[in-house]
Amino acid sequence: MTSIAILGLGPRGLNVLERITAYVCNGYSSQPIHLHLIEPGVPGVGIHYDDQPDYLLLNTVASQITMFMDPTVKDAGPLLPGPNMYEWAAGLDDPRYNQCTPNCYLPRRLFGEYLHWVYQYLCRRLDRFCKVTLHKTSAKEVIHRPDQTFSILCDDQTEIDADFLFMATGHSENYPDERDRARIQFVENNRFRNRYLQYVMPGPAPIHTHFKDVPPGATVAIEGMGLTAIDAIASLTVGRGGRFHRNAETGALCYKPSGDEPCLAIISRSGLPLSCRAINQKGASDQYQARFLTADQVRHWKMTKNRGELDFFNDVFPLLLKDMQYVFYTTQATKLYGNSYAHLLGEMLVRLGAEATENLIVNDCPGIELFRWENIANPIDDSALGDPDAYRKWLISFLEQDLHEAQLGNVSGPYKAACDVLRDVRDNLRNAVDFGWLSPESHQQFLRRFIPVMNRLAVGPPVQRLEEMIALYKAGYLDIGFGPNPKVALSEGAAQFQIVSTTFKEQKKSIYADVLCKAQIPKSSPTQDRSALIQNLMKRGLIRPFTNGNVDVGGIEVDDQLNLVTSSGESVPNAWALGTVSEGSKFYTYIVPRPCVNSTALVDAGRSVTTMFRQSLRPPLSEQGHEPGKHSAMGA
Repeated sequence: MTSIAILGLGPRGLNVLERITAYVCNGYSSQPIHLHLIEPGVPGVGIHYDDQPDYLLLNTVASQITMFMDPTVKDAGPLLPGPNMYEWAAGLDDPRYNQCTPNCYLPRRLFGEYLHWVYQYLCRRLDRFCKVTLHKTSAKEVIHRPDQTFSILCDDQTEIDADFLFMATGHSENYPDERDRARIQFVENNRFRNRYLQYVMPGPAPIHTHFKDVPPGATVAIEGMGLTAIDAIASLTVGRGGRFHRNAETGALCYKPSGDEPCLAIISRSGLPLSCRAINQKGASDQYQARFLTADQVRHWKMTKNRGELDFFNDVFPLLLKDMQYVFYTTQATKLYGNSYAHLLGEMLVRLGAEATENLIVNDCPGIELFRWENIANPIDDSALGDPDAYRKWLISFLEQDLHEAQLGNVSGPYKAACDVLRDVRDNLRNAVDFGWLSPESHQQFLRRFIPVMNRLAVGPPVQRLEEMIALYKAGYLDIGFGPNPKVALSEGAAQFQIVSTTFKEQKKSIYADVLCKAQIPKSSPTQDRSALIQNLMKRGLIRPFTNGNVDVGGIEVDDQLNLVTSSGESVPNAWALGTVSEGSKFYTYIVPRPCVNSTALVDAGRSVTTMFRQSLRPPLSEQGHEPGKHSAMGA
């Protein structure tokens, strides 16, 4: 009997389980299989816990989330039909969700329910074909035997033998770094003087659980302006009984406090919140098709360069920028002059260099605005940095303009359509940077200079969240006036955290906070990961951190087949790692699969499982005269 172990059964582990189910139900295994699923929590759910409040939302529309394959997914094996999240939610016997639209943003909790339903759906189909054992525990040790099999020791002392191993352990929870330790020590030393003093490091757990002891009227400083910060704000306002409503005359969103809220301040290095998602006009699967940063171009680089020679800002970024410009200009042209003009302009743009493109737009395209990356990467006017009031006024105007652009849509709105290119061509970008193709110096610049801007432009919250932020500011419950690069000091005298602006020329801004929340997703870092499994695998040399030269990129190293790479640099052909545990070797593993776009999460699971079946269990049917993707296991 062949034994297969999946360590971790969140979304990535579920992708692997779905592929195994499709293969087994279509008769791809000529020998008995025992499938070991090792997961201490609710199977399938990962960090999308079912006890989260409904105000914690996904930031992807329901129709763009799936856990099932489709014909666009290449070389991943047979199809196993199943609903995307919108289709599943619309079929629920629940009036809160069965009237949802394809473009709605559903609660994160409901995504957890969908994932668990997928798990049950798969297990029902597997039941007739192989033995499935769910181990409600965590793996803490894996021994790689001389015969290339594995012995897995779990927290409950269960020992599992496996011929094949899939690591899908999800988000990490890291040890505190030096700055964290100083803040923790500060709280311990001063808590007797300020009983509300608290330092919050949420990690992957839902953030609302960390604020139970924060009293009304306390001041909470939120460090970070990303999705975790959005959740923190919702938890401390709506989660405290506050309510948002529309002004009947102006239509503006307003906030009605409950009286149980703390005072909030939000800070970050950039001083800018994430841009909100535009109204979706692309359905579940429409995407801009790259004209410049194409798959063919990436293949050409890999044929003409060695691994580690690609330069992001010299080679890759100029083509990505041209794709964004192409969409920005043709979208404006369509609105101003119609489809024929826009088509002709597009035909010219693909043939022109950067200088000729700018000359064309300036001299021959009246009314079409130029696209400047520097204006969106660094949009803060110098005039806004004079004092806190000037910055607040500028920032509110900037956010209101972002709301306006979002309402125009991700196809019809030139700005948001251009920013959506960052999502639509992400696979080509991923193929260019995965597995150390960038030079070490370029990889470091990619992480420092490009990723923060890309995140702000392309992976933000729904429109609703940005409206709420503005409403909270206007109601006096959210301070946003610190500008870029504020400083957090530990005030022994006040027994509070002191937040101080650093960039205003004429006037400093300073407040004291009882609670400091580090609203940032922990980096996948094997050397800092609290996981006993990761630490033991490192000690045994079965895994090693991924570095590019002397640059610590993050995650464990996998090769281009997603096999584990040992401390000696050898690939382990029957062990794979998928998802955030390998974030570094792979780029942007955080996203959930999207239907009908050859989603990388589905591709990765399909390739890994296909390789496993080719290695030992049975040649795929495609090698026996059948086409992958043409077989349905729905009736299994």
